[in-house]
Amino acid sequence: MDRNKRRVTYMTGANSTLRSYGISDNHKKKRKQNPVSGFLRMAVAVIALIAMIAIVLSYALSGGGREGVGRVTRIGATLSQNVTPFGDSVIFYDGTTLHCVAATGGNEWSYQIGTNADYDATQEKIVAWSGNDLYILNSRGRLIYNNKMSDTIQFASAGDEYVAVFVGDPDSGVVSVINSEGQIVDNVSVSNQTLLDIGFFMAMTSSSAQETELMWMLGLDTTGTVISTELQTFQPGKLSTGKSSLGEHIAYMIYDKDGGLEIVTTRQIMHYNYRVLEESNPTLIYGYTVEDVKDIGGISHQLLIPAQESREGVHISNIRLMYGGVDRVLHLPGECLAATLGTRSVYGFAGNAVYVCKFAETSFTAYSLPITVTAVLGMITDNRAVVASGSEIYVIELPN
Repeated sequence: MDRNKRRVTYMTGANSTLRSYGISDNHKKKRKQNPVSGFLRMAVAVIALIAMIAIVLSYALSGGGREGVGRVTRIGATLSQNVTPFGDSVIFYDGTTLHCVAATGGNEWSYQIGTNADYDATQEKIVAWSGNDLYILNSRGRLIYNNKMSDTIQFASAGDEYVAVFVGDPDSGVVSVINSEGQIVDNVSVSNQTLLDIGFFMAMTSSSAQETELMWMLGLDTTGTVISTELQTFQPGKLSTGKSSLGEHIAYMIYDKDGGLEIVTTRQIMHYNYRVLEESNPTLIYGYTVEDVKDIGGISHQLLIPAQESREGVHISNIRLMYGGVDRVLHLPGECLAATLGTRSVYGFAGNAVYVCKFAETSFTAYSLPITVTAVLGMITDNRAVVASGSEIYVIELPN
């Protein structure tokens, strides 16, 4: 209420009682006009107003009484700085230097790698390159390998034990495989195809009773009248273990599952063993794309979203969750811009809210966010999401 518009009403009974004690209306008016008491009343009113504003702001930031998430931390990186989740930390490249920042915002380590650089990382190591300069760092940011390669590095991929580096022209070059001691154990020539990607996976082979880290290479064969995708696997130091043509449909994701490889195209997920032999019939996913994959308790969980013509302005109203023998569609409470997997739940992000559904359930719980999420970059340990709000990067502790 406006203080200038308030009116004070005196009750008749109260006036007569006051007069009996020698206090008249004039005395009351004089007291009312006392400048000291007026100042005190104004101070009290100002304090009350400030308290009310604080309560309103707190209520607004908490989503109007809706349950909120845990700690939200700005980590000092921007969206343009190639930000990547890294174990329980975040890595980003500022144009000259690679930084590793804790989820609480503190800098863990930095390493200068030069301009126009790029990098790839696992939880065990980071491989970075600039021109023909190659750097391999361990998880603590210590240099374990540095060398000038024979030609320009197109890209590189990190595994737990090995690193693969593709040098030369995009359509013809050499993939060098480097072990943890910095020794080149393989040089694989690439010709008559466009190399699309390289990765590593763990599998039991016929020559080993223990799991061994193998490498896969995905390429596009352009020599024939029809373009086809080819997949090859290698055991580092022992060369090829398998090769197969995947047909005309281009694979956009490959991940390992139970010692084999899952090859994702726009129509299906194909299931191959380490020798690139198909183990079972493909899983049809037409109309969906694989958005996230996570191994939880030895079971591969796959999150799919409706296929989008463009990654710009994604509007997700339902998601598909597959794990074990489960294959179900979950309907989100509202449209989301991104979805991802945690260790116990699936998350949908919708601006100022995150929707949470446990794997065994079918309904979502809404939690308010104190920031407006505009992009989701991935998850780190303890169900913490790395997100962007505009150009700024934050880490959000999510409910289980």
